[in-house]
Amino acid sequence: MAAYFALLGWTSFGICAAACISSAAIRWSGAVVFAAAALLFTGFGQVTGQFLTYDAFINLLNSRAFVDDAYAQYGGKLWWSAALSLLLLLGIGLPARGRLALPNWLAPVPYVVVASIAAILFLRGGEGARGLPASYPTLAYASLYGIEFALSPNRIREGVYLQRTSEPVDHIVLVIDESVSGHYLDINSPSGVETGLSRQWPGITISNFGVVPSITNCSIGSNLALRFGGTRENYRNRIAAGPSIWAFAKSAGMKTVYIDAQRTGGALHNGMNDEEVALIDRFFQFDDEPVLTRDSRVAEQIAIEVSKPEPSFIVANKVGAHFPVHDKFPDEYMTYRPTLPRGQFTDVSDTGNREGFDGSAESWRQYRNAYRNTIVWNVGAFFDRLLATADLSSSALIYTSDHGQNLREDGSSGLSTHCNADPGGSEGAVPLVYIAGADVLPLAKEIRGNGSHYRIFPTLLRLMGYDPKRAQQIYGPDLSDTSEEPETFNTRFNARLGQLPQWQSIDAETLLIPDDQDAEN
Repeated sequence: MAAYFALLGWTSFGICAAACISSAAIRWSGAVVFAAAALLFTGFGQVTGQFLTYDAFINLLNSRAFVDDAYAQYGGKLWWSAALSLLLLLGIGLPARGRLALPNWLAPVPYVVVASIAAILFLRGGEGARGLPASYPTLAYASLYGIEFALSPNRIREGVYLQRTSEPVDHIVLVIDESVSGHYLDINSPSGVETGLSRQWPGITISNFGVVPSITNCSIGSNLALRFGGTRENYRNRIAAGPSIWAFAKSAGMKTVYIDAQRTGGALHNGMNDEEVALIDRFFQFDDEPVLTRDSRVAEQIAIEVSKPEPSFIVANKVGAHFPVHDKFPDEYMTYRPTLPRGQFTDVSDTGNREGFDGSAESWRQYRNAYRNTIVWNVGAFFDRLLATADLSSSALIYTSDHGQNLREDGSSGLSTHCNADPGGSEGAVPLVYIAGADVLPLAKEIRGNGSHYRIFPTLLRLMGYDPKRAQQIYGPDLSDTSEEPETFNTRFNARLGQLPQWQSIDAETLLIPDDQDAEN
C-alpha cells in the first residue's frame, strides 16, 4: 500500500506540474495530450466495464480505422467520458495563479512521470497501471508501443518453403462468419437455430466438429492467424514472418479470390494490407448492395467461383451477426420474439448506437432473440442458398466464425459482446464445419474434441497438396488428425514484453444455451 500511494502521489504530481507551467502553449498542448489519453481509457472502461490492458490497447490501435464506428455504437458512454476529460482539459489548460505557477524549464516533468510509469510497466510485462490517474495507462502504453515499434527488426516475409506431394482440390473455400456463437446453431444444440447444415445434401458430406475454440475473442487476431497460420506456440512468428495462405495458394497454381461483405470501397480490415492484396486475383466487395442481402451475395459469388474450370482458393468474410442485430434479417425471418426495435439500422454492417438498448435483462432477452433471427437469415438462409446452387462435388469448404459472443445468458451486466479483456468462455466458442465432395479428403460426419481454429490452416495446406507431415511440423495437426485439441482460446493475443499468451476454456459442455423462455411461443 505504501508503494502504491507513493506511485499515486508521483503521478498526481505530474498532472499538477502540467497544470502549473507558465507557458500557455506548453500547458494547453499538455492538456490536450492528457485529456485525450483519459478519454480513451475511461471510454473503454465505460463500455466494457473492464480495465484497459496493454493487449486491449493494441487491439484498439489495430482497429483505429473504425473510430467513427465506435462513436456511433457507444456514443452515449463516450460523451460521458468526454465530459470528464473536458474537466481535465480545463484543469490543466487554464492558467495557475500566483505562487502555483512553475517556470517553463519544468515543462518536461509530466513526461518524465509518464516515462517512469512506462518503465515500471516494461519491467512488469505491461502490468501495473491499475488504480492510477486515467491518463497514465494510455500514455504509458503508447510509449511502450512506440518503443517496441521503433526497435522491432524489419523482418522480410518468408517465401513458400513447403513442397507439394499431390494436386490441389479443384476449389477450396474458407467461409469466416462474424460473431456467430457455435452453441446457437442447431447442429450443436437442441434449441439452436436452424441452419440447414443438419440436412442431407446430394453430392457432399458435412462433417461437424461441434463447438470449438477460436484463436481469440476479437476479429483482427482470429482473422490474422487464420490467414497466416501457426500453433499456440508460434502464431506470433508466423504472422510476423510466415507466408500468407494466399502465397501458398498462388504457389499451388490456384486463382485466389477474396469476398468481403463487411467493407466497401476497397477498405481493408482485420490486419489485411497491400502486400496481401497483391496476391489476390479477384477481390469482391458489394458497394451498392444493402447490408441485409450481402451474405446472400456471398453465397452467389461462391457458387460462381466454384463453377469455373481453373482451381481456386476462396476466402469469404461474411456480415454474420455482428451488432447491431436489430435489422439484419427480413420481417419474414422474424422467428423469435420479442425482438429489438426495428428500422433504426437497416443498412448498418457492424456499428450503430444503443438507442433502445439499456443492458437490462429484458433488453438482453430481446437482443438474443434478434441475434437468433439474424442467424436464421445470415447463416440458415445463406447455407440453404449456397448448398442448393453451388456444385461442391469437387470442392472443400470450411465454415467457422471469427469469435463467439457474450450475450449475458447468465444475467450478468455489460454492453460489450466480445473483445473483452477478461472474457467468458462463450466469446471464444465458434462453429467448425467441413463440407466436401464425396472424394475430397473424407472425414467422419460427427467429430468432437479435435477441432479448433488452429487446425484450419494446415487443413487448407493439405487440400492444396502440400506435404501434410512437413506442414504439421510447422503449423500443427490438421482436421484429419484424431488427437484431442485443447478447448482454449487466447485472451492475450498481443502477448508482449515477455508476457505469454493467456488461455481461457470455452467449457463446450457447459456453455449457456439460449433460454427457452427468451422467445414467446
